[in-house]
Amino acid sequence: MSQSESPFSKDKTKAPPPAIRELSGTLFLLAIVNDEDDAATLRADLKRSRLNEYKLQRCTSIDDARNMLRACGFDLLFLDCDALEQPESEIDRLRIAGFENPILGLSSRRNLNNPDFIRPNGIDEFVCKEDLSPSLVEQAIRSTIARHTLASERSLLESRLNLSLETGRMGSWTYYPKQDKFVLDPIALAMLHFPPSPAERCLEEIVQQVYSEDRSIVSESLDRFPLRNDTVSCHFRVNGDKMPLLGLELRGKIWKGNAFDETAIIGVIRETPKTNELYERLAEANTAIQEAFLAREDALRKADQKLQALADEIAHSGGRSLSEPQSTKPLAQQLPESVEKPASQSAPENVESKAPPDPKPKKAKSDEVVKPSKVPAIAKAPSESLSIDREAAYQEVLKSVARKKAAAPTQESLPFDFAQEPVANYNPPNPAKEGFIGAAKRMVAMTRKEHGIDASISIADQQSIELEQRKDLLFEILRELITNVVNHSKAKLCIITLFRDEDEWVLQVEDDGVGLDEKLKSVNAPLNKIGLFQIRTQLALKGGHLDMVPASPNGLIARVRIPVSIRDGAKIN
Repeated sequence: MSQSESPFSKDKTKAPPPAIRELSGTLFLLAIVNDEDDAATLRADLKRSRLNEYKLQRCTSIDDARNMLRACGFDLLFLDCDALEQPESEIDRLRIAGFENPILGLSSRRNLNNPDFIRPNGIDEFVCKEDLSPSLVEQAIRSTIARHTLASERSLLESRLNLSLETGRMGSWTYYPKQDKFVLDPIALAMLHFPPSPAERCLEEIVQQVYSEDRSIVSESLDRFPLRNDTVSCHFRVNGDKMPLLGLELRGKIWKGNAFDETAIIGVIRETPKTNELYERLAEANTAIQEAFLAREDALRKADQKLQALADEIAHSGGRSLSEPQSTKPLAQQLPESVEKPASQSAPENVESKAPPDPKPKKAKSDEVVKPSKVPAIAKAPSESLSIDREAAYQEVLKSVARKKAAAPTQESLPFDFAQEPVANYNPPNPAKEGFIGAAKRMVAMTRKEHGIDASISIADQQSIELEQRKDLLFEILRELITNVVNHSKAKLCIITLFRDEDEWVLQVEDDGVGLDEKLKSVNAPLNKIGLFQIRTQLALKGGHLDMVPASPNGLIARVRIPVSIRDGAKIN
């Protein structure tokens, strides 16, 4: 193979993997290493790595490092933790000196494999001294600096997001299905009519705050636990004493930090004005009706006063007062024909004859009697004080809206009867609740159903695995290996076996897919690209390891070995 065709040629190796960002400028590194051999190894690995522009300074004590930190700004610090009796206190001294950038710890495999080893606070990442290599040192530097940069950017974005949520009246929430727990921010708590604390609420408490007709929508959208890249979206109303009910929209998406973080749903909750549009229009119509009734009542009252004044004037001009009994003849017949009515006393042409009857009305004998104009059915007789039965009018409007809604359902009606629809169980497998065997079998069944892979699992010594202290770690590793088969292998067949080999558990996942990338077969190659680097790290801390070998004729075999750790006092038949 020519130099240009080599996978390790300059043209192909100068660019880092896509997951690693290119470092810009000169990188200033400080190493606090007391042992000369370790310092020489670190220098040699840095020199052979792909870090072209860097400067490395070395010192042997924390005091010297503090002085150097005051004189120069370093981007990253290597710290030999094996040489320190109290690493956390020494790290605090470095932070007090003003160093806020990442710290990369160096430790021996003996300490890392020690069950009593406690990772000191302040260390961003640990590297085993015996595993030091150019690619590992470069990867550790790049990933540590990238995480630190992302943390700063994330803090800025979080501040901006909080400001947007506050000004936009949007609440944020996180749902952990394994724990059946919601974590709500103050805005979301207020929207759901919860007190400001506590912020953690279970799913049942959330559903109880929802209007009874909409509870099935919320329960189904969260209980089914959507698959990857799927979203949660539902509209519902909140219980309340006032109309209209507050309408909210719940939106969320799957979030998972890494292979060992608990999968959760993160989302926002916001008020939906369109949901309340019908109620708002109804309230506006009711207000308009009340205003119209009041205006008409006032107009009738004023007309009654004018007609009463006109009747008094006519009676006075005819020699009678309103207190005297009037003739049973119509008012128009009581007036003498020879008497001309003054222009000021004549009734306006545009005013209907609405003169009220006398205080002691008598039965009319002629159809020509002046009758009052028609009055709405809801108004009382003119002789009485006019008033509107507002409650009855409001009920009539509600009945009218209900009839219209029954004839043409609006967006408020539900398209399905959720009470009759079965709710599917898409809760993630949980070995703590179902046991390792039940959770593993259900996860394989879900993989077979959702991804079309002919997956099968066989577990030997089933009683022992349920008593294993590290069965949760084994389950998470199994989950990650299956995820890699689904996402990267393009396999149609997957065979999983778990058995006990003397004092070790052996977990083997074999598929007929495309196999492992040639560039990733090296022992020291970083495997975080396909999610296996952290598995090796976890296994190394527990004294186990991961092997990956090609299958025949094609495919890949991933074999995990981890020491058996049965709970003390457990009896195995």
